[in-house]
Amino acid sequence: MSYLIFIVAAGLFALLGAGGPVHRDNWFDALSRRVDAVELDLWPSLLLRVVAPLIGAGIALLVLAVFLGDFADALVGLVLLYFAWGRGDYATDLARFLARARVGDPEGADMLLTKRASQADSDETDGRRAMRDFAYRGFSRWFPPVLYFWLLGPFAAAAYRLVELANSRSDGQFDAALRFLDWLPARLLVLTFSVLGDFERTRRVLTSEAFDRSISDSELLAQGIERAWHLDDDSSASPDSAVIAIETTQKAITRATAAWLVVISVLALL
Repeated sequence: MSYLIFIVAAGLFALLGAGGPVHRDNWFDALSRRVDAVELDLWPSLLLRVVAPLIGAGIALLVLAVFLGDFADALVGLVLLYFAWGRGDYATDLARFLARARVGDPEGADMLLTKRASQADSDETDGRRAMRDFAYRGFSRWFPPVLYFWLLGPFAAAAYRLVELANSRSDGQFDAALRFLDWLPARLLVLTFSVLGDFERTRRVLTSEAFDRSISDSELLAQGIERAWHLDDDSSASPDSAVIAIETTQKAITRATAAWLVVISVLALL
């Protein structure tokens, strides 16, 4: 049943993208305002933002089970997993960034980066900054929900997205919680990059940088892509560095997604 839920949810997400009523988060914004009005401490406020919607989903499951039986588990699981996928049109933003970078419009390309990436260290090259941003966005929208769905079920996948929504809507107030949840899936994704690319060059990222707390997950993912696909300092300094970096990031995320789908399918058939 879990595999069927996953395949249907993944197919719908590939077909429809991040849209529809499941991805309209107005209700979450309203909940966040109510929680903020109570003026709770940091962790209780995050807990309430995450637990309250999951309790609502649990109640809906119990009610539907009365009428639909076991089908209610599949229906609620499908909705929760689809909800857990990331927001925004990642593929379109990436394509628009590449189009602007190719015609020499760095200012226009930078407008497609997240606010946090745009405010990053000015000493970093445009290509490197864009790579970190799109690598993390591609990671966050798909890979952690998939991992937590298979480890702990659809409620865990939804919990990840709720934490991410709470953090993004509070200007990073819950960075520590999100980084905790990102730790394992980010390192599994870097491992995937190493298998798909140059394992020897990527090995140091897995054995050293992966356990360095001073390195952010976006930086770790960027390093994994750079070393697995041989993006050295010379290419990062070239006029087309941003195009090269994002094309490589696109290739890495696409191949890793396919690899995870294959591995999950094989394990489900065993």
